[in-house]
Amino acid sequence: MDKYTFQYENECFALACLLHDSSLMEECLLQPKHFLDSHNKRLFQLMKQMQSEGERISVISFTKLGVSEMARFGGMNHISEIMNSVPSLSAFNSYQQSILDFHTIQHVNQLASDFLERTKERHLLKDLYSFLDATTNLESVITQKSATFQELLHERYKYHRETPMHGLSGVHTGFLCLNERIDGWQNGDLIIVAARPSMGKTALVLNSFLNGCMKDELFATLFSIDMSIGSVIDRFLAMEANVNLKKLRNPTKSFTREEWSRYTKAMGTLASLSIDIRDEYTVQTIRAATKRNIREHPEKKHVVAIDFLTLLKHPNPSGNLHRDVTDIIQDLKRMAKDLNIPVIVIAQLNRGVEQRQDKRPTMSDIRESGSIEQIADLILFLYREEYYHPKSKKGGMTELLIAKNRNGPTGTVTLNFSKETNIFRENIS
Repeated sequence: MDKYTFQYENECFALACLLHDSSLMEECLLQPKHFLDSHNKRLFQLMKQMQSEGERISVISFTKLGVSEMARFGGMNHISEIMNSVPSLSAFNSYQQSILDFHTIQHVNQLASDFLERTKERHLLKDLYSFLDATTNLESVITQKSATFQELLHERYKYHRETPMHGLSGVHTGFLCLNERIDGWQNGDLIIVAARPSMGKTALVLNSFLNGCMKDELFATLFSIDMSIGSVIDRFLAMEANVNLKKLRNPTKSFTREEWSRYTKAMGTLASLSIDIRDEYTVQTIRAATKRNIREHPEKKHVVAIDFLTLLKHPNPSGNLHRDVTDIIQDLKRMAKDLNIPVIVIAQLNRGVEQRQDKRPTMSDIRESGSIEQIADLILFLYREEYYHPKSKKGGMTELLIAKNRNGPTGTVTLNFSKETNIFRENIS
């Protein structure tokens, strides 16, 4: 691939990021002069114009411009091509920097050509000094300003001084026993919750959201790819009303008067909570929706959960599942870090765990485990003896295994699970 094709692709990738998530304009350093392709340059000019006029940057906004104006940037075919091309929304800064680097080098090439042309017939040191001054001034373009060590120390000191004397440093997990181990879901962390099917991993996350929203100023966003939104709401209702989840298939036929009463009360309680259930299934759209929730609810603490990992779609599949999952995991980690929120991802375990005598999961049991084990900050497994031995006297006792904790202790906490209501309760000793 020649450098001009590479530049064109980076321009398309950057524009696609801005179309998918217009809030990226706030961190955009690009100017129209940085674009080589005339269609891309005009498209970016229009984005800047929409931003300055307070208009939302979207595909719909471009369709309102008229045929002649749309022709100047290649029309809707060009926009469609761009939007389907971007490999990773979270790599916007990388695409942007590549565009800036290309523009800088092209500018230096032009300066060098001018210098060589001027010195063909004369040899004046002022020409050399002028050339050196011009190239030296480009250092501010190619060198990104970063905070000094002293500034970073001061920021960290300010953070430490503002930590609460009481309460949690992170977001309430909904379980006191888990909070004691990890001090809440930590901002910037990528958290994996993994188990075999029907072990209760989705129920654990929903319980965490429900309890956390009641105990903290929390805004919880669930991206449910596996389960319908109606089914998720039914689970919340079953947990809060303490009714059998199966009865919600036809409550008119199966509910008692007492259950209707608890159901009605649960509806009121749930309606007061800040929970958003969505069905986006790419990291790009998940990131955009999350940023919108954060922007619209800045007074809240935010946490995101995705159910589940292998149902997420890579924008440009390579045909290599391990590579695609690695890309997705890296993008989710960048999202957690960039937005400074906990991101919880539910994952399946492979069947290998079933072949062992001790069926407690290990990190190698996670499907496509290599990149997950390396990138995740916190990895939690669920294990319930009753799952493998239905007659076990331990009933719904569930071990929550903290297999990896980048910034704290590992270990095990125990919860009791009711499969009928999907409720996890802490052990009271």
